[in-house]
Amino acid sequence: MRAGATTALKTTSLGSMAEGESPRAAARPAPAESGSSHPPPERRGLRPRAAVDLLLGLVLPAVLLVLWHWASQQGAGAAFAFVPLKDILAAARELLQEGHLWVNVGASAWTMLQGLAWGLVVGVAVGAAMAYWRVVGDWLHPLVQALRQVPNLALIPLVALWFGNSEFSKMLVVSLAVFEVIVLNTYEGLHHADPRHLEVARALTLSRRQTFLRVRFPAALPALVTGLQHGVAFAWLSTVGAELLFTVGPGLSSVMERAQTAARMEVVIVCLGAIALLGLVMNQAVRWIGQRVLRWQHSAYPAR
Repeated sequence: MRAGATTALKTTSLGSMAEGESPRAAARPAPAESGSSHPPPERRGLRPRAAVDLLLGLVLPAVLLVLWHWASQQGAGAAFAFVPLKDILAAARELLQEGHLWVNVGASAWTMLQGLAWGLVVGVAVGAAMAYWRVVGDWLHPLVQALRQVPNLALIPLVALWFGNSEFSKMLVVSLAVFEVIVLNTYEGLHHADPRHLEVARALTLSRRQTFLRVRFPAALPALVTGLQHGVAFAWLSTVGAELLFTVGPGLSSVMERAQTAARMEVVIVCLGAIALLGLVMNQAVRWIGQRVLRWQHSAYPAR
């Protein structure tokens, strides 16, 4: 057994030397495969860099809080315009303990989600119809572009006249804001698919359904994700604006309006903070979803 192994080793060494390779080079271990479990060097520093970015992002808010506290100490008039931080914290604690903040946050979020859902469904359907049927696109594209130039809140007088001061009116305003973004992004994504891919689909005799699922829809995904990100932002902005003008039902803007009437500016600032925090959370959530949905795009086209 040992003699056979020695003979095989000698044969390998002689064969390597015969090809012009030294025994030391022949015994050198083979390089590791590209599929090694060690992460590439550029990925090892992602976590520290993210921590540094987070700390840098907190510098400006901290400076603004310090300036706010300084301004609130410059007399009674300044204390009314720049409410002391201790009064803001006390108002937040009061709203949380009494449950008013949770109820109104839930009401605003529900209005926003309803409008977002309707705007998404109708926007995707109309945008797909415009992209697939040229006649529909010729009819609707000028109307959609014209509607896009009108500020969303400018439609509130007409909505109030037709549907009154109701929850449906608030939801309709939010839906229109989302619809304008989603319909154009859907149309652009589906309409501008790569002609080479469409030609391959025709060469393979794919049906219309197969072409949509395998060519057009993947090509439109980046535009759809971008439209969703903008739609969520516009939906939240429209929800806050609609609640200020349609005073029916609960909502963060309704609390702000009552607090302004009662000269409780600390409550107004707490509501503004809640609106900003919820908007930031929703934006980060949509970005995370978009990164997961478009993961194939980054793997297919790696950064160089």
